[in-house]
Amino acid sequence: MDDRFTDLNPKTCVVLGGRGFIGKSLVLRLLKLGNWIVRVADSTHSLQLHHSESLLAEALSSSRASYFHLDITDKHRVAKVLEGSSVVFYMDVDGISYDNDFYSCYKLIVQGAKNVINACRECKVKRLIYNSSADVVFDDLHNGVKSSAYQWKVDDMLIDLKAHAEALVLDANDIDGVLTCSLRPSNVFGPGDTELVPYFLKLARYGFTKFIIGNGDNLSDFTFYENVAHAHICAEEALNFQTVSVAGKAFFITNLEPKKFREFLSLLLEGLGYQRYELELVFVMMT
Repeated sequence: MDDRFTDLNPKTCVVLGGRGFIGKSLVLRLLKLGNWIVRVADSTHSLQLHHSESLLAEALSSSRASYFHLDITDKHRVAKVLEGSSVVFYMDVDGISYDNDFYSCYKLIVQGAKNVINACRECKVKRLIYNSSADVVFDDLHNGVKSSAYQWKVDDMLIDLKAHAEALVLDANDIDGVLTCSLRPSNVFGPGDTELVPYFLKLARYGFTKFIIGNGDNLSDFTFYENVAHAHICAEEALNFQTVSVAGKAFFITNLEPKKFREFLSLLLEGLGYQRYELELVFVMMT
């Protein structure tokens, strides 16, 4: 390891889901800070670097970074990866989709969270930051304000399981010395997005985005992916200084620019060369 780097007294962290959309951005930001040894853990068996990831390639060659293939359901492997680290950034779990059955999703999201929490306690990890979602409490804004309570009834299986995992992380705060918090970004977008933008592009190709169901006045928050990565850095610093108002709490992360969802979608599609919505479809319940 470069002697100039060891003089910085670097901290060791693990980025679980470090090859995901937000995870990549967080890894890059941590390496740019220069005072971190970063363990990137993900379900991908081999690490394939894009040409834009030269900083990570350099860090791997100088031992400032390392990569671990990880099955989050293997509790012994999770503990092995976390051993010796002081901070865990728990990002989105790869390989989860609505095509999976409930049991598979439960193992990856909820049991995975239990494994990470237990490994943090066993390995004396000091701080655990969980990347959750604003959808665990509500879908849309009411008068520009998000609800902070979990929903009693959830139609989305994955969101319901993620809410369960978040609750486990927050309940584990200050047990065996582990300080935790959760971040709830809303509708994350940006270069490399694999969910939000691709989903609406697929709809646009089939012509479904020409229609708005209802009046289209529902407000939503949106978050640029780099802002989410920055929020994780801020959360770690706050927990490091044992800020009472942060430990065991959940925080919404947004661009502070709530928009009507149809306005955001129109700007997105027009920027990518697709047609703006044309028709509003209103359904009336007959009694």
